[in-house]
Amino acid sequence: MTINLYTSQETKKLDSLAIRKQKIPAFTLMQRASEFSFNVLLNNWPNTKKVFVFCGSGNNAGDGYLIAHLAKEIGMEAFIIQASPSSKISGASRKAFELATASKVKKISIKSFKNKSMRDSVIVDALLGTGIKGTVRSGISKLIVEINKKSKNTPILSVDIPSGICSNRGIGLGEHIQADVTATFIGRKRGCFTSIGRTACGNVVFDDLGISSSTKNQIKTNCHLLDMEKSLPKLKNRKGDAHKGDFGHVLIIGGDKGFGGAAILASKAAVFSGSGLVSLATRTLHVEAALSSCPELMVTGIESGQDIEDLLTKSTVVVIGPGLGQSAWSEQMLQRTFMESKDRNLPVVLDADGLNLLSKLKFSTGIPKKMVSTPHPGEAARLLNKEVSEIQKDRFKSVIGLEKKLGSVCVLKGSGSLVCYKKGGEQEIGVCGAGNAGMAKGGMGDVLAGLIGSFISQGLSLVEATETAVDLHSKAADIGSLELGMTITPTDVIRNIRYFLR
Repeated sequence: MTINLYTSQETKKLDSLAIRKQKIPAFTLMQRASEFSFNVLLNNWPNTKKVFVFCGSGNNAGDGYLIAHLAKEIGMEAFIIQASPSSKISGASRKAFELATASKVKKISIKSFKNKSMRDSVIVDALLGTGIKGTVRSGISKLIVEINKKSKNTPILSVDIPSGICSNRGIGLGEHIQADVTATFIGRKRGCFTSIGRTACGNVVFDDLGISSSTKNQIKTNCHLLDMEKSLPKLKNRKGDAHKGDFGHVLIIGGDKGFGGAAILASKAAVFSGSGLVSLATRTLHVEAALSSCPELMVTGIESGQDIEDLLTKSTVVVIGPGLGQSAWSEQMLQRTFMESKDRNLPVVLDADGLNLLSKLKFSTGIPKKMVSTPHPGEAARLLNKEVSEIQKDRFKSVIGLEKKLGSVCVLKGSGSLVCYKKGGEQEIGVCGAGNAGMAKGGMGDVLAGLIGSFISQGLSLVEATETAVDLHSKAADIGSLELGMTITPTDVIRNIRYFLR
C-alpha cells in the first residue's frame, strides 16, 4: 500500500473535508488527536508523573490543552505554559482551553517552568503546528530554546510536527524543537521525512483520526514514502531453469587514477545484489586490485574511448561515474557511453563525476533517454547553477528542477533522499524514510549507483529499480548502524543488502 505524504495545505483540505463530508465536528477531531497523542506519550514513557504542555494560540494549542486535561484526569500533575494570552484562543481550541481550566490544570510561567524539577516528566510541544509561515517570532523562539535546554534529561513529544519546522520543506524556520517522538495525524507531513525535519521529529507515529479512504482520495498529492517491498517480489521470484543471461549484464565505468575503490564498490554492489554478469571498465592499474577484491567481476583495463566500445555493445545497463574523475580519459568514457546509449536506447545510471562532467560539458549526442541521475546536494547545485544552501532550502523544489533539466529519474541524496520522476505528465516524488548519519562517508553513493544498475539489469523499470534501491540501501545501512553505530562502511551495507534480499 502506498503511504502518501502531504503538504500543510493538503492536510488542511483533508481536515476540512472530514468536517464537511464525513460530518466529524472540529472539536471531535481535536479530541481524537489529543487522545492519540496522549496514548503515544503513555506508550513511550509509561512512568510519567508530570506533563508540561507548551501551547500557542491555534488548533495545535487546542490539542495541547486537551492532552493536559487527559493527564490531569488520570492523576498526573499537568502544567500549561502559554505563549499567547488566553483572550486570543478561539473556536475548538477555546473549548479545549475551558475543559483544561475546569479540570484545574495549572497555568505556570516560563520562569516557574525553568525552576521545576523535571523528574519523571514529559514536555509536550503544542506551540506552532503546521501553519507557521516565515521565521519563528522572538517570543516563541525563547520558549523553544528553554524547552530544548531540558531535552538532555526530559523527553519531548511534539504534536503534529516539531514547532519551528516547515511541514512542506523540512527546514528549520529559525529555532525549532528537537523532539524525541512526533505524534502526527490526518496526513503524514512530508517535512517530517527530509532535511532537518527528519532529525527534529525523532520517531514519527501516525493516526488518520478516522478519515475515510474516500475522503483521502479526494486530495491528490505527488509525494509518497518509498517502500522496497513493492518491487522486491519481482527480483525474488526466479524460475528454476533460469541462467545468468536472464538477469542482465551491468557495466560499471569508472576508477580513474587514484579513484579505483569507488568503481570497485559499485561493481561489488551489482554482483552481490543478483546481477547475472558484471563488468568493470577501469584504468589498467586497478585491474589486479578489483579482481583480488571480487573475483566474480570481469575486469578490463581501459585507456581510451575506443577500448570501451565492445563492452558497451554487450551490456544491459551502464553505471558511469564512480571514481570517474574529470580528466580527458573521463570525458572520453562519458562521450562514448552517451553515444552508445543513443544508438541502442541503453539505460544509464549517472553518478558522481559523471554528473560533474555533465554540468560543465556539452554533449552533441544529448542526454540518454533512459537515465537515472544520483546527485548529492553539491552536484545538484552545479547542475542547476545554484548554491548548495539554495538546494537544501527546498529539496522538493530542487529535485523537481533536476528532473525537468535532465529529463531523467533523479535521486537527490541526503537526509531523507528524494526520488523524482514523471508520472502521467506530472512530477512524482518518493521520500526515503530510512537512513542514518553513519552513511555520511565516501563510497556510500557508489554502492547505491551499483545497486540501481543491478535492479535495472534484473528487469525492474527505471523508477522501480531506483525507488527499491534507495530504500533498500538506506535500510541496509540502518541495520548496520544497530551493530556498528556510526562506524558502518559501504562494505557493511553491501553485506546487509544481501541479507535483505535473502
